[in-house]
Amino acid sequence: MENYIPMAITILVIYLLMNVGVGLYGMRKIKSAESYYTSGHAMGPWAVALAFGATCYSATLIIGFGGKAYDVGASLMWVAASNLLFMTYLVWALLGKRVRKLQEKVGAFTVTEMLVKRYRTEALRPVLAIVVAFSMIAYTVAVLTGTARLFEVLFHIPFFWALIIVIFVIGFYVTTGGIVSTVYNDFLQGIVMFIGMVLLFLFVYSRVGFTSGYELLGKTFGETFVSMPGNITWWSLISICLVTSLIPWGMPQIVHYMFIARDAKAVNRAIPIVTIWTFVIVYAVYYVGPMARVILGAGIHTDKVIPTLIATIMPPLAIGIILSSVAAASMSTMAGTSLQASFALSRDLYQKTISRGTSDEKILFISKIITICVIVFSALLAYKQLANIAETFMIGAAASCASFIPILLCGLYWKRGTGKGAIASSTLGFVTVVIWSLLFGSDGQGAGGIHAIIPGQIVSWLTFPIASLLTKPLDPEFIRKIMD
Repeated sequence: MENYIPMAITILVIYLLMNVGVGLYGMRKIKSAESYYTSGHAMGPWAVALAFGATCYSATLIIGFGGKAYDVGASLMWVAASNLLFMTYLVWALLGKRVRKLQEKVGAFTVTEMLVKRYRTEALRPVLAIVVAFSMIAYTVAVLTGTARLFEVLFHIPFFWALIIVIFVIGFYVTTGGIVSTVYNDFLQGIVMFIGMVLLFLFVYSRVGFTSGYELLGKTFGETFVSMPGNITWWSLISICLVTSLIPWGMPQIVHYMFIARDAKAVNRAIPIVTIWTFVIVYAVYYVGPMARVILGAGIHTDKVIPTLIATIMPPLAIGIILSSVAAASMSTMAGTSLQASFALSRDLYQKTISRGTSDEKILFISKIITICVIVFSALLAYKQLANIAETFMIGAAASCASFIPILLCGLYWKRGTGKGAIASSTLGFVTVVIWSLLFGSDGQGAGGIHAIIPGQIVSWLTFPIASLLTKPLDPEFIRKIMD
């Protein structure tokens, strides 16, 4: 047994037990379906900010895109800048208060429900529910794979048993405490994640330095490894920037965190907290990834780069902390994605579409069962290893963003949007992403690196205004009431 393993296991077990404890605490707070979905709108700015950050940035970022940076070079630093501006600051500045106020005015539990009530068409509900279930499961698969890979490399345990450990902990605290447990755990995980990434950055920096590290990259692997766009095409770089930066604009598990804020003031106060937190996390990841080429050399599988780096350069105590930080990132995201998939299937598809009139007590039970099923099904797909982490994530994110971004933004800012426009935009955007991925590959390499996020956004943004202007506008009094 390697010398770091006992210490790392001890720290990780303590951390996982804390997560279970939070799940038991959350269970006491869940009295209804509303509290399971929204926490009763009781969360302050620190809880909301760190929950948002911990859900946005997961093992997909740390393991998946850290490994991607190892493969393609330092140009992914531009992704960090894009993430900071578009994924964090602007999304809170432009969506935060408006989403919270619209959700309150229409009385919605989920993002899908909010949009259905905004556009006054139940026909939109099953479309969005299917999109959410598809994209959230894909996202969950990516995160599960990243976490299990970390356990596999560091603890030398089979990938299968690593998956079992992860889904047991997540399944317990999500199903028992719903969004309450998820937010409180996300708050804890956001703190642990911050500490872990700072430690990883400092250990890598102590090995290679900053400017000297990039000089070594250029000398060892060629100048293209540190240039723009480096070892990938411009289209690929733009695609990665888009698909990672548009996540909170079009992925309901992240928009949902704006629901749980105490009020609009809490949303405003969360902005500087989450912006500073994001800056530290993303720049650490996209610095560490390329520097791993200097420390480890070439030839390591993308998804094993960061775990191998951690095991190579960090002492036992630090490994335990960084392991907990990545586990934290992963579990917070999986909690959010699995809950959203459950909300979509139980509340939006079953209760509101298939079996209308089902009581809240019954739907609370059904939601918990479906959450377990989503987690287990995602684990089975992760075990099959159909694609690498980054690619799996990008498919799910692209599909969700194509379906949600135009109708969400226009629903907040454009009064002329209609239900038929929303249905057409979401459907065609989703179909475009799926077909493009099947034709040209999950990474868009069959189309010169143009990932499905680009045609998906083009189609959905063109479709929505055209279809809306060609159909009957909604009642002006209703629109004034919910948007003014």
